[in-house]
Amino acid sequence: MKLSINMAMTLDGKVVRPDGRWYGLTSSEDKTQMDVYRSQSDAVLVGKNSIINDNPIVKIRAVPNALNPRPVILVRKGTLPPDKHVFEESDHIPLIICTKTNLKEIKTSLENKAEIFALDSDDIDPKKVTGILKRKGYKNVLLEGGPKLNFSFLEADLVDRIYLTIVPYIIGKTGLAGIADRNTELPGFDKNGWTLKDNFTKGNEIFLVYEKG
Repeated sequence: MKLSINMAMTLDGKVVRPDGRWYGLTSSEDKTQMDVYRSQSDAVLVGKNSIINDNPIVKIRAVPNALNPRPVILVRKGTLPPDKHVFEESDHIPLIICTKTNLKEIKTSLENKAEIFALDSDDIDPKKVTGILKRKGYKNVLLEGGPKLNFSFLEADLVDRIYLTIVPYIIGKTGLAGIADRNTELPGFDKNGWTLKDNFTKGNEIFLVYEKG
């Protein structure tokens, strides 16, 4: 199974606006390219905060006759509102991976909206997540999580590819996250490099494709 991260960032390396959300900063070209990446995937992996803050629509619109990937949502604490787009407009019933701690809460609110799988732990282990997805037969998984979720999968050495869009804005505010964010560095960050496999421009945006090694 191959796991790819898809993120957009500003010229000064920020992936969120000053209010902590991402909206209105990408163009129609980036949204089209995102659909291309999704069309090459059979599952899209997102976190709870992305669903709550951005309420993404996971249907592919820009690639004719493409099969829509299945939404896989990681929920470490609490649950999700059942009226989000991912439950109302997906072609596939979403898969929720949660912990033993919040299983009962999620079942109460979402049992008729999703397939629910609880890990035997109080946290979301990225290696266990990828193990579940492999057993379900997924070959290409696209991670559209936030910076902390990206960090956890990068730290576990599970990411094979990074799709990165550079958008033409400079925010300037300190303390805003990059594509991976935690208060520690990734082990061996300066030894485990990434190889640029592709780059192209559309409008004012640059699209980069990096692969591990």
